[in-house]
Amino acid sequence: MDLKKIFRNDKAVSPVIGVVLMVAITVILAAAIGSSVFGQGTAKSAPQANIDIKAVNLEDNGTIKFEHLGGDPIHFETDNSTTKVMVSVNGGNSVDLNATTLGTFDVGDVTQMVLNSNTTASVTSGDSLNVKIIDVQTKQLICDRTIRF
Repeated sequence: MDLKKIFRNDKAVSPVIGVVLMVAITVILAAAIGSSVFGQGTAKSAPQANIDIKAVNLEDNGTIKFEHLGGDPIHFETDNSTTKVMVSVNGGNSVDLNATTLGTFDVGDVTQMVLNSNTTASVTSGDSLNVKIIDVQTKQLICDRTIRF
């Protein structure tokens, strides 16, 4: 047996090196993708709540009633203003309501807001009012209702 022929026979070296390189590239890509996906942390979500909004009366430019039917509490406080209420009349420009008087709105709470004291938007009989409750931190909708006076 000729030892020179054994050491010169390198026909199988190229496929072995190719497989090793492919495995190394796969492991490196999996590590990079895994570290970027798992390193992001948890995404914060908006409070989930079921809120009923109704038109109560048209006197004093309209009164709307909010009722918290279930879900997470919603915080309207001034120092922790994480939630805002936006209204638009007949699809017009949205106006921010001053909802800080609501405080923390828990399950079972019912409150009324007079539009005249909170906004420049005025409603008349037959108008539709779109009310959106938005979580400021996550910029997600908590509630979106359209009511008719």
